Amino acid sequence: MLALFLLVAVISFLGSLHPGAVNLAVVQTTLDRGRRAGAWLALGGSLPEIGYSFGSAYGLSRLGAAAGWISALQLASIPVLLGAGLLAFRPPARGPVPVSGRFSRASSPFWRGLVLAGTNPQLLPFWSAVWLALSSAMLVPMAARSGPWAFALGTAAGAFALLIGLVWLADRYRSRLFRSLNGTHLRRLTGLTFVGLALWQAFQLWA
Repeated sequence: MLALFLLVAVISFLGSLHPGAVNLAVVQTTLDRGRRAGAWLALGGSLPEIGYSFGSAYGLSRLGAAAGWISALQLASIPVLLGAGLLAFRPPARGPVPVSGRFSRASSPFWRGLVLAGTNPQLLPFWSAVWLALSSAMLVPMAARSGPWAFALGTAAGAFALLIGLVWLADRYRSRLFRSLNGTHLRRLTGLTFVGLALWQAFQLWA
């Protein structure tokens, strides 16, 4: 099971190496609000991998209803991405934070990451394809009940490792990033990217 966990973690890490919504949100949140907020968003952005990959391991993608679920997720992702794009244009809050608002401010990146990743329609078909490929290559012990759990936890671990790496890089090279691309321009770039992803999702859904 450990070998399966590590293999899937590597696949998840490599599969997350793209300028997606969660990756961009992690970088922007780290630059605007610091490492702790970025780490919370990274955690929230990696947890949905468990649900989708665990479902894929049990063959949900082969059910007739899977196409409906994918279409529903594509539709749900459009307002989520649009909302994230509009929020990205807002400058970070300045000044001291009231004690009563510290918990909500600390936990809000977690929920943002959870929603952004949870409405990603690519997770279910992607992990279904990976599970079937590993099964065909006899790399998954089909008789072991712990196989799907090792698979699911590996997907989350790989995604979280990449996102935490982005938090570290964004924080370490903060001054260089702000010298080459100031905070206002970065927020605009992130917001436009989110809006573009939403429009692309809508185009794919209704084309």
